Amino acid sequence: MSARRWFALALVAVPLVIAVAGPAFAESAPGERQTPFGPSSWSPFGTDRLGRDVLATALIGGHTFLLVAAITVIGSYTVGFVLGVAAAAAPRAWLDELLMRPMDVLLCLPSLLIIMVAALRTRGSAVAIAIAIGIALVAPIARFVRMAARPVVHGPVMDALRTQGESRRYRYANYAAREMIRPIAADLGVRFTAAVYFLASANFLGLGFDTTSADWAVSVAANKDALTIAPWSIALPAGLIVLLMVGVNLLCDDLLADPRSVAVRDSRRVIRRE
Repeated sequence: MSARRWFALALVAVPLVIAVAGPAFAESAPGERQTPFGPSSWSPFGTDRLGRDVLATALIGGHTFLLVAAITVIGSYTVGFVLGVAAAAAPRAWLDELLMRPMDVLLCLPSLLIIMVAALRTRGSAVAIAIAIGIALVAPIARFVRMAARPVVHGPVMDALRTQGESRRYRYANYAAREMIRPIAADLGVRFTAAVYFLASANFLGLGFDTTSADWAVSVAANKDALTIAPWSIALPAGLIVLLMVGVNLLCDDLLADPRSVAVRDSRRVIRRE
């Protein structure tokens, strides 16, 4: 594994570990409120606007944030993948058009507008916002999957398997899925980054969780006015979001890289060392 991939994994691991294991460590934090934007008796990061320890809040706030993003991406990618493969494998052109034209219309709608309408209509329901983010992601996912699947399902290998009498399940589950796994995995990371971006934007605008929530994006929005007197109340949750986004993007770039170019680059490094 390359050093770049290890670096990207390390960036992603920090916020993930904090989000998963953080609540257990935060149990030892003092329960009583302290002076807002002042020093804390539990950590060197001080307190936020509500007098809560900044580190304890960051340890708690990532769990729901990342869970909602992950569930949203899984749901939207499931729908988009089915639509994209169905359109790519459609035996008639009109069926492909029937599946893809609504996606083109959906692509024209601003994603944040869809999220804002859902938030206002449901009074900031986190479930409604997650569904709105999923709807905004379905169209680009379906278009990408269709593009990735089309040369595979209509290629000579698929025709040969069909001629040999292989079942549809074997052709798609074994051959097509294996050929598409690399671009799909890379795109999945990109969509997760987009979901985190939309979720953070919604929370920053006050459309998501309750304003007293420990959620990372809510903490950044709620404490933004105290940047000069309590910078850690903003820098810590914002830094965790940035680490996650940068790490996922680096992993996606690594997955999208041509294996042949990676091999050539590695061989050149070996030659230089020799």
